[in-house]
Amino acid sequence: MAFLAGVYAPVGSPCIIPLYPGFLSFLAGKSGGSGHGHSMFTLGLVVSAGVLLSMLLSGIIFVALVQVSLSRFLSIVSPVVFLILAIFSVMLILDLDFSRWTGGIPLPRSGHPVLDAFGLGFFFGIIILPCNAAAVVALLAIGTTTTGLLANLGAFFSFGVGMSLPLLVFAGLSGTRSQEILAWFSRHRRIIHASAGVVMLGVSLYYLFVVFFPFSGG
Repeated sequence: MAFLAGVYAPVGSPCIIPLYPGFLSFLAGKSGGSGHGHSMFTLGLVVSAGVLLSMLLSGIIFVALVQVSLSRFLSIVSPVVFLILAIFSVMLILDLDFSRWTGGIPLPRSGHPVLDAFGLGFFFGIIILPCNAAAVVALLAIGTTTTGLLANLGAFFSFGVGMSLPLLVFAGLSGTRSQEILAWFSRHRRIIHASAGVVMLGVSLYYLFVVFFPFSGG
């Protein structure tokens, strides 16, 4: 679930898709030129490493802030988080816009392609979080159902891998093909939102009515 939520985060939000042309231009500019230039896919891997690091740091912060008084605290917080996830899921299904984010990614400029690519990925991972609230709530919901440090870091890592996958795909494709895929995402935004909303709603209802508040047979 964390991986799928991560994949949805950068492709299911209208405020993220417009950032991809800048991302591709950034990679193309850094990969060309000198004889020791790096390929776009290699820089895409470095960008993904930056995304993964930002997600792992987010996981450590989450564990430090939330996983304090585990048993009693999580018994109260977990149902609330899944209820919020259910609300966001319904909003996705109804195509209500609740996560608009204006602006762009601050492109780091160190003069070194690898460092610049890593910084881009790190900030991309940070910026994407407030832009797609439903995916983030799904990730936090997973975090409230686990009590171990490694389990939570694994969820955030899986989320980061999902976020990195579209970046790697675009880095490995030609510019024309990437633009075609971006156009497809834009045209099918409604069905992407609805599909993600149905999946998230099903997961949230399962946890609410099977795990946390099961119906007792009379």
